[in-house]
Amino acid sequence: MGNNIETETKNGHGEMISEAKTFEEFKGAGVFADLLLDRTFKKAFNPDSQNKVCLIALLNSVLEGEIASPIVDVQSRNKEYSDGSNENRTSIFDLHCIDSAQRRFIIEVQILFQKNIVNRSIYYASQTVVAQGQRGKKYNYELNPVVTVVFMEFNVFADDRYIRRAKLREINGSCISDTLNFAFVELPKFNKPLDELETTLDKALYALKNMKNMTQMPKQYANTVFELLFSTAKLAKLSKEEQKMIDEAQKAKWDEYAIHKAAIDSGLQQGLEQGLEQGRNQRNREIAKKMLLKNKPIEEITEFTELSEADVLAIKADLDKT
Repeated sequence: MGNNIETETKNGHGEMISEAKTFEEFKGAGVFADLLLDRTFKKAFNPDSQNKVCLIALLNSVLEGEIASPIVDVQSRNKEYSDGSNENRTSIFDLHCIDSAQRRFIIEVQILFQKNIVNRSIYYASQTVVAQGQRGKKYNYELNPVVTVVFMEFNVFADDRYIRRAKLREINGSCISDTLNFAFVELPKFNKPLDELETTLDKALYALKNMKNMTQMPKQYANTVFELLFSTAKLAKLSKEEQKMIDEAQKAKWDEYAIHKAAIDSGLQQGLEQGLEQGRNQRNREIAKKMLLKNKPIEEITEFTELSEADVLAIKADLDKT
């Protein structure tokens, strides 16, 4: 129970990547959905549902010692942010929320290796800082802290630490500003076995990394806030529509990984993004066809597949001819 089926190998650049022999191994035991899928993660840590307690516990454990006071309550910052990133949702997605102390949080999951991940996080966090300014008014620069938490299914830093926290500090380590706060979690480096889990952080990271391979909730999670994660991710409790969407997302994650690994193995970095985009587009077109056959609204199809309305109408026209 809870054994990680995937093994870890290094690519030509020394980056850690996960490897599974079959799609069945990649997607896990089939009892719980993978928490590191966009749809599952956002449901399991939804700041606007009862699951907010899981998100609060996760953030407090990851950010322990780095924020001025524990997080007490959270909610989505706004509808635009809670919908997630506009980028490829199988490679990157976010939760954007705000707590009762008016701190802004960006929670991000990265599946495939991202170059300059630290600089990228600084860039987007800085945009959230700038957005606090009020146009046309005098501004006194009383900025609310912005906290970025990034969970990665690959390794970036050279040492064995699986979590590192950062903010603007003096050379001697004294903090001079808490406006920008970061936490980077490299999940491949977290290798504590189930019987050695002690802290809330241990339990959170173990669940993120291993839940898809579990066949039941371990006793270590009984009477903890994370019991709710297992209930939320249990496939048998999901509707057929939710199960189908999660299966599609898992297949998409496998496809992304397979394309990425093939490019690494063959040394073909050039054209990787083009190949990924073509694969996503074809997959989304197939999903659009299935949704059209079920008479789903055009607006719903464009939102789910990220295809344009013109593309969906063209697909519909082709179906009407057959």
